[in-house]
Amino acid sequence: MIVALSCAWQVSSGWDGSTQRPSGVGWWPSRPVDCNRFSKNRRSWPARQSEQQRLAVIGESATSSDVRGSAAQRLLQLSQQYDSQVAGDRRQLTSEERLARIEMLLQQGVTEETVQHMIERSKGGPYMQSVSEGAAMLSVLRERGFLVADMNLLLGSSSKILGRPASNVSDVFAVLDDMLQLSRPDILRVCLQQSLLTRDSDTLRQRWDWVQAHYGLSKKAVASLAKSMVYNRGVCGLLTYSQETITARLSGLQHLFKLSDAEVSKLLPYLAELLEADPERHIRPRWDLYQSLLGEFDPADKRRFITSPVSLQIPKPTIRDVFRGVKQLMGSTAAAQDMLRLSPKSFACGIERLATNLRTLHQLYDCSSQQAQKVLVRNPLLAPLMLEAPKFQCRVAAMTEWYGHASPAAMLLAPNCGPRLWASMWKLGARMAFIRRLRLERAEPDLNTSALANSTEQFCRAVEVSEEEYAAFEQRWLVSPEAAELCRHEGPPRVKIIEALGAA
Repeated sequence: MIVALSCAWQVSSGWDGSTQRPSGVGWWPSRPVDCNRFSKNRRSWPARQSEQQRLAVIGESATSSDVRGSAAQRLLQLSQQYDSQVAGDRRQLTSEERLARIEMLLQQGVTEETVQHMIERSKGGPYMQSVSEGAAMLSVLRERGFLVADMNLLLGSSSKILGRPASNVSDVFAVLDDMLQLSRPDILRVCLQQSLLTRDSDTLRQRWDWVQAHYGLSKKAVASLAKSMVYNRGVCGLLTYSQETITARLSGLQHLFKLSDAEVSKLLPYLAELLEADPERHIRPRWDLYQSLLGEFDPADKRRFITSPVSLQIPKPTIRDVFRGVKQLMGSTAAAQDMLRLSPKSFACGIERLATNLRTLHQLYDCSSQQAQKVLVRNPLLAPLMLEAPKFQCRVAAMTEWYGHASPAAMLLAPNCGPRLWASMWKLGARMAFIRRLRLERAEPDLNTSALANSTEQFCRAVEVSEEEYAAFEQRWLVSPEAAELCRHEGPPRVKIIEALGAA
């Protein structure tokens, strides 16, 4: 039962559990729910990596000009078949023009499969202003960092881009750079999320300016929206949907969640993830179902679910199945309700993750069955995490020793342990090292603080130092051998390392 429940959300891609798109919006191939599915390193992005490997195999088997020539002839015949099928006054290409365009694409690394898809979608072609203009457009993509796999993904989803002048595509890139203030790899990902490169650059800028002005967005909210576009197709709708559609969808969500205008502005980065859904048809049934299972939401519950928009996109049968499974694992309805109200992401992570975490708490951290359940009820944000991961084991060991707990179980059951455990060792390690230095300087061997994982301002206030003094120490510690050893299981530090300080 556990396996079936954990896979149910991944299998169903439609709002009703089907594979049909509900709102008339063009469909993009669905991906499993996985908060870590994309790496910071764009070359390890799974979708691109697997596609790159597949294309490499295709390339090895199609290196000869004879093979490419036969593919071009087959595609030419396919294109010519549409001549008699297409009505209207669109100018039909000559055989020579078709063949030249097909051969150029194949030579540029576009696969036979992609070219065939382009021809089928456009009922002929492939259409572009000229062979040289099409080649120039592909050159712009390569200059922007598109790999062969990226070009195939882009052309397979939106072949119209080939019909645009290369200068127009360059203008769109320039506008996206200026508007979103993202890195080039992230701009690439945004373009692969939505067909932004087929849009007019002036229209994109006008839409972005309108969204900011209409919803009174702060600079922080604007930056958050831009980052969300990298991994969420729905947020990109702010640039592609009409103003009427955006206004109607967000107004519907505002009415459903009973939000003020100020709350809509603050929560827009999360609400925008739901733009592809009709609020009444697709979000309300889930919203009502959650409250029927978990009890009526208070303002804090409401905010938690809104800021976890993936929970509002899960098929209703999966929501019911997860609730039943959690109730069984936690031993009571009340315990399941308490945990799930505080951890909406648990619905997306599924029963298998919860079951694994309960086993991990018992086997690795010496918790009894009752203690394991209590840990997750007290700290529900731990429920979706991989508690068996080496980095989490390192955090548990460090916090157990630092605060002098008798065992990992005792530390996990201590008040306020949760924020420390989802903080990075880069953060915790630097602060523990700083306190050790203060103990020596002040001759206070018992100096400590419960604000170890709090904001920098709160931490510095607790240990009575200036933020500037701590920041200088942190920079030196982050490049120390101690940091490298302690944080070997963590990702890169979130704090920017200033080379001059690091070398000092």
